[in-house]
Order: sequence, then C-alpha cells, then structure tokens
Amino acid sequence: MNRHVLSIVVVILCAGCRHVENTPVPVVNLLREVDHAEKRPPNGFEIAALEVDGQPRPSIVAPVPSRLTIPLPLPRRGVLRAFVSLDPNSTGAVRLRVGVSDNRIYERLTNIDLSPGDRRWIPVQTDLSAYAGWKWSLFYHPERIVWHVVLAADAMGGGPARALWGSPEIVTDKEAAKEYSVRRQQFR
Repeated sequence: MNRHVLSIVVVILCAGCRHVENTPVPVVNLLREVDHAEKRPPNGFEIAALEVDGQPRPSIVAPVPSRLTIPLPLPRRGVLRAFVSLDPNSTGAVRLRVGVSDNRIYERLTNIDLSPGDRRWIPVQTDLSAYAGWKWSLFYHPERIVWHVVLAADAMGGGPARALWGSPEIVTDKEAAKEYSVRRQQFR
C-alpha cells in the first residue's frame, strides 16, 4: 500500500514540474525606436553597422554629451541589453548612463565609464523589472505608464568623443513577451 501511495505522490510531483525555458526573448529593438525618441542635441545621432575589435554590431552612434529619451511601456521582467564602446576616433573619456523616467523623476540604473583606450564591446545589462508587473499599491500601476528609457553620454574630460550603443534591445522571458506584445498595442 505504501508503495502505491509513494508512486502516486511521485507521479503528481513529476506532472507538476515542467521545464521552464529561460532563453531571453527580444521584445524591443531600440534601434527601431530612435526615430520616436527625444534627442539632445537634436542632431548628431545616427544608426550604423560598426565594427569594434573585429566584431560588427548595428549601433546607435551618439555625440558626447548627449541624451536619447525613448518613450515606451516596459515588459514584465525586462532587461535592457547592449554592448557599448567609443568610436575609434574618440580621444575623450565618457560616462554612459542608462536610466528611466516617468516625467516626474529620473532614476539612474547603470553607469559605465569608458576611456579612450577602450576599443572593445563592453556588455551592459540593466534590470527594468521594477517598471512593469503587478505591485501592492492602489495608486502605482507601472504597466499603465509610458516610461522614458534614457541613454545618456557625459563627457569626463579629454578631447571629443562619440559613444556607441551596440545591438541595444530589451529582452524578457517567453511568457512576459506574449503579454507585452498584446499590451504594447494599446499604447500605439
């Protein structure tokens, strides 16, 4: 009798376990959002396929100093991923920032300092999960907000520089990607 009960328990536990795939799913290609973004200064931004250290990447080329503000709702469990570098002709040091704003406050999420000697793609990941999903609040509903993702480049000294944001995208898991696809249509 005990073996039958144990067998039933094992079957129930195995049936309840399922493989959850954690492969990130791209949901926003930030290269496609540049046209809708607020650019400061208004000129000097471009999209180009650039090679750094033998690795080509589609990139946002930004003057330094600059700020690119991209309005969009954010996915649950979202992560902004990019590779950053300096244009090969840059002679100044640069601080790159990733932040989020709701038009009232700005939250700096990631800082990356680059020196003129950095001639490689540096991977960057910024957690955006606080800006979507259900929260314990009567008033705070992050999924109803069009957030402003800010990609900024600040001069830190030296000569002129241009920053490269290579392959910038927002990724999430498969389940959140499906939900985001439906929700994003409401904001268009």
